[in-house]
Amino acid sequence: MFTDLDLVDDVALLVEMLEVLVLAMTIMQEEAAAFGLQINWSKTKNNPGSPSMPCSIAHVADGHVEVVNAFVYLVSMIDFSGGSRGEVLRRIGIARSCMNLLEKGIWKSSIRLDTKIYFYQTYIVPVLLYICETWSTSKL
Repeated sequence: MFTDLDLVDDVALLVEMLEVLVLAMTIMQEEAAAFGLQINWSKTKNNPGSPSMPCSIAHVADGHVEVVNAFVYLVSMIDFSGGSRGEVLRRIGIARSCMNLLEKGIWKSSIRLDTKIYFYQTYIVPVLLYICETWSTSKL
């Protein structure tokens, strides 16, 4: 069973209770200090994993960690539901903003239709579908 996900300067701690999270972050701070590293608590976010954790701030060592319903971790939105709905809607919004940028200069120009389709497939579709292999599927 995984208890944490580490990548370069990002760490995701997986716990079920706030008390365990605070203990894990305190231990992480102590271990990091041994290497001369400091944790920036103002950038640290806590996703409760369930709506049953009502507090909005967790007190850890000498800092405060904000408790949020959703946050972006390694370019993917994580939320307490565990589903992909938030991430899919976020990706649609990002693709829409990219489409709006192309609309000003490309779509209204006299460029041939096949070139416009190529731009769409090259610039919009990858933005929309980026990291889609991690999206969960469910029956509606």
